[in-house]
Amino acid sequence: MDEPAVSAPVLRNHCQAILEALGVPPADAALVAETLVEADLRGVHSHGANLIALYVQRIRSGHIRPVTEVATVEDRGSTVLLDGGLGLGQVAGVAAVDLAVERARRHGLAGVTVRELTHLGALAFYSERAARRGVIALVLQNGPAFVPPFGGLTGIFSTNPFSYALPAATHPPVVFDIATTAVAGNKILLAKKRGDERIPEGWATDRRGRPTTSTADASIDHLQWFGGHKGYGIAFLVEVLAGVLADSSFGRTEHTASPVHGKDRVAKGACFLALDPAAFPQGESFATRLDALIDDVCSAEPAEGVARVLLPGQLEHDLRARRLAEGIPLAAATRAELARFAEELGVGPLEEGVAMGGTTDEGAGSPGERGGR
Repeated sequence: MDEPAVSAPVLRNHCQAILEALGVPPADAALVAETLVEADLRGVHSHGANLIALYVQRIRSGHIRPVTEVATVEDRGSTVLLDGGLGLGQVAGVAAVDLAVERARRHGLAGVTVRELTHLGALAFYSERAARRGVIALVLQNGPAFVPPFGGLTGIFSTNPFSYALPAATHPPVVFDIATTAVAGNKILLAKKRGDERIPEGWATDRRGRPTTSTADASIDHLQWFGGHKGYGIAFLVEVLAGVLADSSFGRTEHTASPVHGKDRVAKGACFLALDPAAFPQGESFATRLDALIDDVCSAEPAEGVARVLLPGQLEHDLRARRLAEGIPLAAATRAELARFAEELGVGPLEEGVAMGGTTDEGAGSPGERGGR
């Protein structure tokens, strides 16, 4: 049976109300809610409203501070180190990516690292935000130590996601966002939450490192790397840039004020790299030339059985457009969790939400301007 749909504005406002009831300032709550709804619009439900349960638990436990204070640790012009203060990761993330864009315009290239950062949500939100401002962006984040290195059993890495976004002239930005594991860990948790008996082959192993498709046997502590050693190699780079370079926790080394360590670690590191095409030779025409490449890809002859050749991130872009019109299907388990938190916190039910303005067609380009950093 199809899952009942909810409109993006209603879901966003409901998530915002729950966060506000936990002491999150309205502007920050709006920003976090926007990131969750943007993920759901794109079909990335592992990083959508499903995450409200995680944030509620961590705010209540004191592991995430509801009021986020972002501090500058060191500023060298084209490179900056920020401290996220163990507040909401999205607030620090928007501050970091906006600073990276500003410094890239000033210096041509810029890097902003962030320590004491909590969960950012889907990284595409930040890379696309930069691309909508005409800047090439690469965003990387590490996390708790629960995924073993290729061929091992000891948890050292997280899913170590990365995202890039490229500004085009007449086309929407090209946005790519993946975990370096075969899937994000939250997809395993979401499958368990839904009661699914099976997960796709290649997602995870059991606790002895043996591949499995059983949801019950699958261990989030033993996700598989995409492409085997290839995904692992990229994950190692993410760990270096988002952890070692960012003066954050990395591997099994803890460098955080948070008491929660290892596979339960809340504090993460991130790296935001930005390049202004206009600072490069012939860069003023970068977006136009990218349009030409996009046209080449989209006009490529499809293989047998393939309807059309797609750009990176195009499926998510197209799905977002449909869901803005038709609503977001919300899993029963997620809907039940939202209802429980709403009742506990004195927030009205989801069905009675009142839209306070729709999600914009610009995607990640505008929420932070409303949400405020």
